[in-house]
Amino acid sequence: MFKRRGFSKFFILVLCMLLAFQLVGVGCSGEVADEEEKDLNPAEEAKEAEKESDEDGDYPNRPLRLIVSYSAGAATDTQARIFAEFVEEELGQPLVVENIEGAGGQVGWNEFSQVEPDGYTLAAFNLPHILAQPLVMETQYTKETFEPIFNWGWDPTVFAVREDSPYETVDDLIEDAKERPGEISIGKAGLYIGHHFLILQVKDETGVEFNQMPYDGASDAAAALLGGHIDVVSGNLSDMHRLKEDGEIRILAIATEERHEFEPDVPTFKELGYEDAIMSTDRGIAAPKGTPDHKIEKLEEAFYETAQNPDYKEQMEEAGADLMFLERDEVFDEFEEREEILENLLQEFGHLD
Repeated sequence: MFKRRGFSKFFILVLCMLLAFQLVGVGCSGEVADEEEKDLNPAEEAKEAEKESDEDGDYPNRPLRLIVSYSAGAATDTQARIFAEFVEEELGQPLVVENIEGAGGQVGWNEFSQVEPDGYTLAAFNLPHILAQPLVMETQYTKETFEPIFNWGWDPTVFAVREDSPYETVDDLIEDAKERPGEISIGKAGLYIGHHFLILQVKDETGVEFNQMPYDGASDAAAALLGGHIDVVSGNLSDMHRLKEDGEIRILAIATEERHEFEPDVPTFKELGYEDAIMSTDRGIAAPKGTPDHKIEKLEEAFYETAQNPDYKEQMEEAGADLMFLERDEVFDEFEEREEILENLLQEFGHLD
């Protein structure tokens, strides 16, 4: 009897221990489940679902962001907004322009260099800016930061003055600049951009010294000219063409090989004897390096279709945009060719070691 009672007590003790372990296990499992639930918050679940949707070919499934590194109202901004309006028809999602201006485009492109390459943040690029600036300045971006998709146009550089300026011709300006070195102020939309390079080219051929005034964007430089804060502006033909039509400015010369159809009465620098003064700003759109190939292909297709839209072309021409459509492979070639030219120019002007 003693042995049987001892066994019963032992058996009951074992059962109690097993029950206790089971209860603890249930508690622990509940805590683990709670932790898992905490980890899977709604934002992360949505992001994971979006990623899976993108991978299944449902891209884009939300609005895209387009960084424009210059001020609102300037040529790059105006043309980017026209493009964004029409490309929405092809993408099925809005392309929202965000102006991040400053330092001749560097602020916006520095920001672009840090974005996730998920295909939802793009940037308008400007040549020669994104090629030249990293060669001579400390930027967070290089040529390799940009995955070019499409080039929509080019914009010749001009010298312009107010309508009431005493300078009727480029020769008038150069003659006065030689007599008053460093006193004549000339505005531009930043450093090592098309506007800056034209000033350097003219300086190289004539030896004149201007008081160069960099602004955050072309519209800021134009406003400074109209306000009488500077004497001359080195700017985009598209911007100056509009102001000339309004009777506010006079274009002295254009940095093209031949006279331009928008301004057939304006002489080229070349025909005035400034042989090497050829400069323009080219514009397009790029994704960040590392963007998945299938997203690049989707964007390239949508951009190409937009470029063929007659209504898009008409609006761009009304805005003074000189269209130059280059597909992806052609843009890569343009990058390589322009970088070599710029390196030679910078060495010639003493801006590279």
